[in-house]
Amino acid sequence: MMSTLSQKTYMAQETRFKGRYARSVGNTLYQAYRPFLGRTLFFLVLGFFGRAALLSNANLVGLWVDSLCLPPNPCRPMPAFLHYFGSGSLGPLGLLCLATLIGILLTVTFRIAISRLSADAVSTIYDETTMRTSRLPMSFFDRNPAGRVVTRFSSDYNNVFRIFGGPLAEFLGLVFDILAMTVLITMANIWLLPFWLGMAALNYLAYRLNLQSLRKARRETALRRSPSIAHFAETAQGRSVVRAYGKEANFQERFSHLNDAYLAQRLSSVNVFTRFSLSMNIATAISFLALGLFGVWAYEQGKMSVGSLGVAFAYFGLSVTVLQAFFEWLGQFEEAMTGLERMEEYLRMPLAPGERLPASATFSTGHPKEVSTVPVAFKRGASIRICDLWMRYREEIPPVLCGINLEVAAGERLAVIGRTGSGKTSLVQALFHLYPLMQGTVQIGDLEADLSEQSGEPAPGFIPLKDYRQQMAYITQAPALFLGNVRDNLAVAGEKSDAELARAMAQVQFLHDGATEEEYLRLLDQRIEEQGRNLSSGERQLLCMARCLVQDAPIVILDEATSSVDPRSEEIMVRATEEIFKHKTQIIIAHRLSTIKSCHRVLWLQHGRVHRIGPPTEILPEFARSDLHP
Repeated sequence: MMSTLSQKTYMAQETRFKGRYARSVGNTLYQAYRPFLGRTLFFLVLGFFGRAALLSNANLVGLWVDSLCLPPNPCRPMPAFLHYFGSGSLGPLGLLCLATLIGILLTVTFRIAISRLSADAVSTIYDETTMRTSRLPMSFFDRNPAGRVVTRFSSDYNNVFRIFGGPLAEFLGLVFDILAMTVLITMANIWLLPFWLGMAALNYLAYRLNLQSLRKARRETALRRSPSIAHFAETAQGRSVVRAYGKEANFQERFSHLNDAYLAQRLSSVNVFTRFSLSMNIATAISFLALGLFGVWAYEQGKMSVGSLGVAFAYFGLSVTVLQAFFEWLGQFEEAMTGLERMEEYLRMPLAPGERLPASATFSTGHPKEVSTVPVAFKRGASIRICDLWMRYREEIPPVLCGINLEVAAGERLAVIGRTGSGKTSLVQALFHLYPLMQGTVQIGDLEADLSEQSGEPAPGFIPLKDYRQQMAYITQAPALFLGNVRDNLAVAGEKSDAELARAMAQVQFLHDGATEEEYLRLLDQRIEEQGRNLSSGERQLLCMARCLVQDAPIVILDEATSSVDPRSEEIMVRATEEIFKHKTQIIIAHRLSTIKSCHRVLWLQHGRVHRIGPPTEILPEFARSDLHP
């Protein structure tokens, strides 16, 4: 039984991020945009000039107003370059139309281009994170609920995509508006610049004073979202058991508790955002009051013309919307950064020993990459040699395999029996190196899996873990099938023609007796629901057996594959072990002793150790008589 301490510490806690965002978050963004950097910079320049062209309309109108004023009022003469666009009032109006047209074209081009480039860049982050998460140690998935992991790739990713996908162009447009207005206000009258900078400083001060509370609120909201989703996923997976035992109320109560905690955090976040918005409004009101008082004084002193004062109020009036929108979008940007921070945690986690990233991985995260090697090929079966093998799932629990020594000859059919918890499935997991070994070695032929964490070719006598695993075909009690069609589920074993796939399905007699090749070819397009829900248990196992045939691995492992199938499917699977796979090395884990009588030897495991091994005629009767037999 698991100790009280291990029960408390087994499930990993959600990571709580504090303080500033790590530099690696910025590095991840840079690597995502690096392939598009040149084009991104080009369209950013276009965007700035587009926004500047549109905003310059206020300056042009101000110049036109000043050209109409009469002394002794403060006036500005019409700049000489405006006469190229027409005489009198036609000059400013002609340039006004041209600037508007150019501004619209540049802004539209900028928004479309940046949205597309950003969507591609953020999609790369998703792909790179998925690529690494699928190669994390099995202990990671044991200790993290599925809902928590799903949240990183749904809610957190959506927060990232929501700002970096399309709205990033809007956010950058606001940045360009602020920069362009700074330049244009200075051009209108240098005396306006201190007030403009003062208003920006007050708004920034309001943002800085609220930054930590805003960041904490967003992080807590993201943190509170995960448990309810994880609980819902757990309930959905076990819905039949929940209904059978009438425990709907228990799960509803638990979900309501978690959801209430999330909603309470959302309400707390809304209060934080409301205080932030109020402080922004106060900063803007103070800036407007100062500008109004200064404008009256400057006009009376002849330091500012009517046109300049009009430009000032036009920009300051616009800036109320721009600055508030900017800091609101900055808040959204912070939320996206929080989502990116949570995804980036998975992006930088150490991979399982021996795992390599494919050559297509573009992010530099310090993980080893696959190298081209000569494929390993065994003509028929392959021998297996296990020496002094010890394994445990976690450090705080005892080993599940203790000192296993075993040799399986090429082409041998070995049955593995034992009571539940004796280590049968653990032995399979050790063969695949799904969990780190405490000590000992496993060889296929004369080759071991390369479990080093360095890139480069394996040392002599070792092969990449990916190639090592491809030497074994695996059929479990709960077969893994994927949403798609039959062809998709068979082709995961490699590139094969439709004729080869149909032949494999015919060998396992998936359809009725006497089915033609045309029927099996049509079968390849049949839709398969997620987890093969539209197939019977027997059909799912037969499809997995056909996949093993397509894979054509020298070693076939069946882990209680016949435990929940109909008699016809069981007969086909037993025949497959005796005939179709007769030249393969087979390891068959079974509770039904009748299905393993034709094996060459039987391995009897007890408490993770080899209890007996020998021919079925000796081991099976003794096992049946023992009190270890279920």
